[in-house]
Amino acid sequence: MGTAGSNIFLTDAPRTLVNGDYEGEKGTSALDQRHRFVLAAIVNPPSKDFGSTFANQALNGWQLSLISTLASSDYATPTVLVSGAQFPGAAFTTTLNGFGGSSRVPFLPQSSIPVDETYRTDARITKQFRFADRYGLDLNFEAFNVFNRVSDTAVTTQAYQATGGVLRPLPGVGTGTASGGFPDGTNARRAQVSLRFSF
Repeated sequence: MGTAGSNIFLTDAPRTLVNGDYEGEKGTSALDQRHRFVLAAIVNPPSKDFGSTFANQALNGWQLSLISTLASSDYATPTVLVSGAQFPGAAFTTTLNGFGGSSRVPFLPQSSIPVDETYRTDARITKQFRFADRYGLDLNFEAFNVFNRVSDTAVTTQAYQATGGVLRPLPGVGTGTASGGFPDGTNARRAQVSLRFSF
């Protein structure tokens, strides 16, 4: 017996636009990201003797850490918003074919709407203080998405509306609808300060 979301009688079968036409559903995977570059770096200058305890503590012990990510877009599939049965005798009123299959636009390919590219740099500046060779105090300032380049993580995919067998284009296809990010729910710039004592 098939599931409610499949259009052929197989458990967890792929949803196709035309019943069983898997060749016609070939396209870029929703998880396919063709280009991704990640650079991680730590800059930790060597300590120097500046001639005084105050200068040594103030000018030594600085560290810069960063992670930069440059990535090409993921893609989403354009869909049709179906309103009611499109022809008499349709078994389902949610898809064009009446069989409850895919809601993809029939003349547009799978995964053809770019979501967004990613350009992001996270950075941390640390000032290290050392006392009596066994105690350490690290003051950290961290900024996530330093240049505040917000990337869409979801876009409007409804490209057409079908009513009474007539397709009408919908505005706003490809417009960003979300910019969620882990772990704070946003990928906008954020900053924090922390203190760590080691002994």
